[in-house]
Amino acid sequence: MKIRTILFLSSICCLLLVGCKADGSDAEVTSPGPSPTTSTPPTASTSTPADTKGYVPAGYQLAWSDEFNEGTMPSDENWSYQSGGHGWTAKELQLYQDADPDNVGVADGLLRITALVEKTQRNAFTSTRLVSKGKAMFEEGYFEVRAKFPAGEGMRSSFWMVGDTVSKVGWPKAGEIDLVEHYGKFPTVIGAAVQTPLNYWSKKTQLGGSKIIKTAESEFHVYGCLWTAEKLQFSVDGEVYWTYDAVSLTGQLSYPFKWPFYMVANLAVGGIRGPGGKLNPDDFPANMYIDYVRVYQK
Repeated sequence: MKIRTILFLSSICCLLLVGCKADGSDAEVTSPGPSPTTSTPPTASTSTPADTKGYVPAGYQLAWSDEFNEGTMPSDENWSYQSGGHGWTAKELQLYQDADPDNVGVADGLLRITALVEKTQRNAFTSTRLVSKGKAMFEEGYFEVRAKFPAGEGMRSSFWMVGDTVSKVGWPKAGEIDLVEHYGKFPTVIGAAVQTPLNYWSKKTQLGGSKIIKTAESEFHVYGCLWTAEKLQFSVDGEVYWTYDAVSLTGQLSYPFKWPFYMVANLAVGGIRGPGGKLNPDDFPANMYIDYVRVYQK
């Protein structure tokens, strides 16, 4: 790789990967009730999912998955909702809705999370934040997500994991693994990061990596994280682009990944975290699509 490309990625990482602080991670989680039937969901993606076996490391077996092949809403056996419109810690502009089919749905083998220009009492936009808290939580393994991200400068698409101990020890002591993030301000860049007691975004010491993916907004790609007792290894389409190693003599201060984590998928609008960008009404509705989420363990 040319030196200028390395420098570019490094600078983007510093600007872009300010992390997904577990803002609201210990907030009330609601399971979906009966799905409303009066709303018409946005049209499904024209880029259909492909059959893929992914990039599973040798010795790992499928432990859990959601293929999004059934129903019209996310399975309430796998997912719940964190809702609210208070901006979280990053002063985001969306109201996270509770199981609103305009903001989330399942069709054509895809999970859709949609951000809309929709005025509420205190928010100008709506979206969805799904969590597997209490339903699908894992300690170590290989995590794989096949996804396509929306265009639009003010969008931030994320799939990440939070230590289930967050309600007891708080953030960042519980740890956070940002498996993949995409900021619309940099449409051809994706990234990953970790949040630990030693290094985290609001302290401006977060550690992360990034990679140029020119078709992140137009095509599906497979984003992976191999989590072991010694390291976190992040990849795109099977190519490792960043590894975070446990630091000796620091224990959980640098590696608080010693307990079960739950998964989070969300699409945020605006806010002070990351590079930001202008919000264009023509970019809405903005759709983040996930083909599958799979967890493999030894």
